[in-house]
Amino acid sequence: MRRVDEPPIDPEIAASLDAIDATLAGEPVDPRHAELAELALLLASQRPQIDAGFAGSLDGRVDRRFARRASSRRRRGWIFAPAAMVGLAATVAAVVVLSSGGSGSFSSPTTSAAERAPAATATSSGTAASSAGASAAAPPSSAAAGAPQSLQPPSNGRKVIQSANLNLAVSPSRIDAVAQQVFDVIGAQKGIVDRSTVTATGGSDGYAEFQLSVPSSNLSQTMSQLSRLRGANVVSRTDATQDINGRFVSAGRQLADARALRTALLKQLAGAHTTSQINSLTAQIHDAETSIASDQAALRTLNRQVDYSQITVTINAAAVVAVAHGGSSFSIGKAAHDAGRVLTVAAGVGLIVLAALVPLALVVALAWWIAAAIRRRRREQALELA
Repeated sequence: MRRVDEPPIDPEIAASLDAIDATLAGEPVDPRHAELAELALLLASQRPQIDAGFAGSLDGRVDRRFARRASSRRRRGWIFAPAAMVGLAATVAAVVVLSSGGSGSFSSPTTSAAERAPAATATSSGTAASSAGASAAAPPSSAAAGAPQSLQPPSNGRKVIQSANLNLAVSPSRIDAVAQQVFDVIGAQKGIVDRSTVTATGGSDGYAEFQLSVPSSNLSQTMSQLSRLRGANVVSRTDATQDINGRFVSAGRQLADARALRTALLKQLAGAHTTSQINSLTAQIHDAETSIASDQAALRTLNRQVDYSQITVTINAAAVVAVAHGGSSFSIGKAAHDAGRVLTVAAGVGLIVLAALVPLALVVALAWWIAAAIRRRRREQALELA
């Protein structure tokens, strides 16, 4: 419904919108809007259809959500109870100590150097690409320690091509095992192995490369699984996106124009009488059909690029990095050191909790003293009146 203060819509725009609505409703439109109607039907045919089961689950979740809102709200008076306030203060103090780092952090004595290495971090730039690299002097980060999250383009209905590149490092003896895990992940995600090369020599020259295609809806889950392959470390990872909505719309318009031209030529051919006219119109119709086939192929290619994302996985053999200064050994001295850190953290938490409780105790004592004074005063007034 249009507001009163809004300017009136241009008549030509309003007529175009009415033609689109009539076309989608299956009603006839004015011949001057034939091209617009054909383009509307073309775009409507490309609209993805939602699964009936998924739509039913969404409706069920909406119903349950509104049912919970309609129910009575729980009382929250417990927040102001003294015991709850003490627990809340202790929790806040613990969070402050643990998040401050420094002396409040400690590590397990059995943590390896690869597990202590920082995880690869994804950063966005340019075409929404992100990469995470490891230094040449340091071992690559362990995939089990946490893989970077996939970048997700905004869900605004535009046509977007997604791609990713993953570089892994494995021990020379595990090239075959990690390559088989790549095949298993792609099979589970209903992807396609476009090309693969696996060279397992048992030495540092072992190598594997995969060119993969997976449904774009499964790209995030696929990259998470590939980044956590057993025995593999993530060296670098790149996520990229490319908006092709303009190319898609342009191809659709060219297809609509070619179809409209063919329709007009067929009408002219029906009324042609001379041989030269028939031959000329036949050649033009052939050119229009060639253009239609080319535009349809271009749309199919763009749709496939949007529906299936390309992933390049590279696996390189790397020498096993030795743990420096006996980091994996366990001794009484290291245990005492870690125990001292634990006790330091516990003492810090206790001190902060005590500092938080002292003002609260003072407020409670002041309130008790005021209440006692009021009771004593009322008792004295009652005795005087008696």
